[in-house]
Order: sequence, then structure tokens, then C-alpha cells
Amino acid sequence: MINSLPCRRALARNSLNGTRHWRRYVPFAAKLATVALLFAALAVATPSLAAPSVVATIKPVHSLAAAVMAGVAEPKLLLHGAASPHSYALKPSDARALEGADLVIRVSPHLEVFLDKALASLPEKARVVDLDRASGLSLLAVRVSHGASSTAAPTPDEADVHFWLDPVNAAALVREIARQLSTVDPANAARYDANATALEARLSALDAEMRKTLAGLSARPFVVFHDVTQYLEHRYGLNSLGTVTPSPERAPGAGSVAALRDAIREKGAVCIFAEPQFSPRLIDMLVEGTHARRSVLDEIGVRIEAGPEQYFRMMRANAESIADCLRP
Repeated sequence: MINSLPCRRALARNSLNGTRHWRRYVPFAAKLATVALLFAALAVATPSLAAPSVVATIKPVHSLAAAVMAGVAEPKLLLHGAASPHSYALKPSDARALEGADLVIRVSPHLEVFLDKALASLPEKARVVDLDRASGLSLLAVRVSHGASSTAAPTPDEADVHFWLDPVNAAALVREIARQLSTVDPANAARYDANATALEARLSALDAEMRKTLAGLSARPFVVFHDVTQYLEHRYGLNSLGTVTPSPERAPGAGSVAALRDAIREKGAVCIFAEPQFSPRLIDMLVEGTHARRSVLDEIGVRIEAGPEQYFRMMRANAESIADCLRP
């Protein structure tokens, strides 16, 4: 126990010195806390560099855009499930997505016609990309009858819009998507370019794989629901006799169905390809009384989950479906 006067005085002096030191420390600590709060407030108030808001219309386009944007952001897909770009009606959520978009990527104004009105009212900041204008794209003219494709290069307004079904064309689309993304988001241009380069290499490998899968089938004729296979025929030497309907929006008459059934018998069509987003009733009518098999050609991959791998899975599935139906 401390009782002596010198000890009590020493203790008092130490306590007083400690109090003085604490009093000097408290204002300094308060200042540090204030500075920290200011920095936190500035961090909240100062916006970060946001990734661009991108909308893609159909799954194959969305897939390629998602792969180019990997590591930056994810684009929004407009058409889900079995929706067809030939007959789609915009929902309110679609309109909101378009209004907030920095970049809208579509195949062609001749495919996604449902977008015309919505795009006309977009804010000035929105950039609309028509992929049928992409540099390096090999376009084929819309054909009025089946047979050899025209060798004359058509304008985009004259072209068959299903050009994404050629992996070589898909590589040109990838490069165009990367260029457009770099324009609206130059801060991530290097990432887009690197992703596009890697994706082009994968598309080249996919082309070689499909060439092997579809080899030796040029003498095996087939019929498609509507004319979506011209680019596949041109790239891989396939042989389409004709279509069930010239346009998905128009059902053929009874006379046209009868004439096509006769052609299937006479020319020995091996297979008739339906499409998952349209009724198979017409296909059933055509197959009846013939030796033709039936299968499905899914040109937009409605049954395949959206994402950066969707395009590759869709193309492989279509190649396998064609080969399985056409092989002897």
C-alpha cells in the first residue's frame, strides 16, 4: 500500500502527465476519424467508371457479345425462350432495357423489324449496331429458288440475314462487336480486343470441326421449314431442295404442300427439318407417305441456355442434327 507523501506526490504527477498526454491524443484521433469519414463520403459520392449497358437481340448475337465482354459486364438478351425475331412483340421490360442502353446490337433491320418503332425513340446516347454492315462479312443474296448460291456480292438490303450460321462470318461479327464496344467504352478496349482474338481462334476451330462432321453429305438432299441453311450449304457443301414456307409468317396453301410432297418423293429428300419455335404440323403432313426422316434445325438456339458458350453449343448441335438425319 502506498502511504508515504513522496509516493502520493509522484503518483499524482504521473496521473496528471497521463491526462495531459491523453488530452493531446484525443483531438488528433478525432481529426483522423474525421478525415476517414471524408474519404468514405468521397468514395461513395464519386462514381466509378461504369461498364456500358449493352442489349443484344437474339441468343447467337448475345452469345458472341457476352464472350467479347467477358470480365467487363454481361449484355442483356432481348428474346428469350422460343421467341422468334420474325414475330416478337416487345414487353415493357424490353423497352426499359432499350432506353437505358449504350449499345443495341441486332442482326439486321430486315430481321428484327419489331425494333423499328422502339429504336426510333431511343435517347441520343444509344448506338445501334446493324451486324449486316460488319466489315469482312460474306453475304449471300436472298434466293427465290433453291440451287447454287449467287456469286454476286449483295448489298445488306439484298442479303439473306441468317449469316451468323457460318462460323467464318461469326468471326467477322466478333471483330465488329469488339470495335463498337471499344468506341463506347475505350477504357476496356484492350480487354475487348484480347477476348475477340481468343474467340476468333475458337471459331476457326469450330469451323474445322463442323467441316469434318458434315463431310460427304452433299448428295443427301433435304428440306427445311424456311430458308435458314443457305450459309451452311455454301460453307459445307450441303444440298437443300427447298422450303416448307418462304416466310415463317405465312403458312403455305394446300397446293404448295402437295407440290412439295411430290418433290420430296421424286427427288428423294432424305430429311425434313422443323424449327422448334414453329408448329410441326406442316412437317407432319409432308413426311406422311414419304421415306423422309424428320429432325430439328434450331437456327437461334432457343433450347440452349444463353451465355458465351451458347453459340458454340448451338452450332455443334445443328451440325450433329444435320449429319445424323442425312447419313445413310
